Amino acid sequence: MSAAIDARARCALDLAREAGALALRYFHRDLAYAREAKGPQDWVSEADRRVEDLLRSGIARAFPDDRFLGEEGGGSTGTATWLVDPIDGTINFVHGVRYWCISIAFVSEGVREIGIVLDPCANELFFAQRGRGAWCGNQRLEVSPCSRIDDALVAAGYVPRHDLEEHLALRRRMLAAGAALKDMGAGALMLAHVAAGRYDAFYEPHMHPWDATAGLLLIEEAGGRVLPYPGSNTLAAGSRVIASSPGVYDALVRLVNGHA
Repeated sequence: MSAAIDARARCALDLAREAGALALRYFHRDLAYAREAKGPQDWVSEADRRVEDLLRSGIARAFPDDRFLGEEGGGSTGTATWLVDPIDGTINFVHGVRYWCISIAFVSEGVREIGIVLDPCANELFFAQRGRGAWCGNQRLEVSPCSRIDDALVAAGYVPRHDLEEHLALRRRMLAAGAALKDMGAGALMLAHVAAGRYDAFYEPHMHPWDATAGLLLIEEAGGRVLPYPGSNTLAAGSRVIASSPGVYDALVRLVNGHA
């Protein structure tokens, strides 16, 4: 199976770079597009669709028996499944903000095997393969050594489908505990930055699998701790995400669960 995973990793890396180049052409408006609303502050564009089409068709050619589940075109899950968000952080993308990414993950028999988060604007490709560490270019990633929640920089994701009052209550608890909070608007990239030690922790009450899966593998391979995902839910349904450096994980869980 290792050789099969290796082949998929090589293919995914090549496709990620091709997809990143296409996405940048849209971002810089070399290719025109119009933004469309799917819901309150939930945006999609032709860039999302074309990038996903590129990844979907490339994977289908190379591995026709694999399943594919993408944010825009849907799909299904199975014993071998690709999970893709063509542009995570579309709200940033369509406003010209340089904090968005492409997220690609491969799951076999329920196990995260490959995770790629590409930040085209920063020219950073975060890559993990189970058992082989997490990398950004030639640099091996390690989560931060932070061991106190009052020293921690926490990324706390929020989108309108989440309960606003619960989110505000959690923010109050975290701020009262001394944590610094950010929400940069692209969950997959924030997870990659936890793996890189730039954030100490991440929390979001629900993430779709195309947003969460690659970043969770990056954090695990960088030595971090993650809440079992998707827990008791099906993979397609997604679930809550808690992920951090080991030193603040327990404190983060207590705060998320309503305890100081």
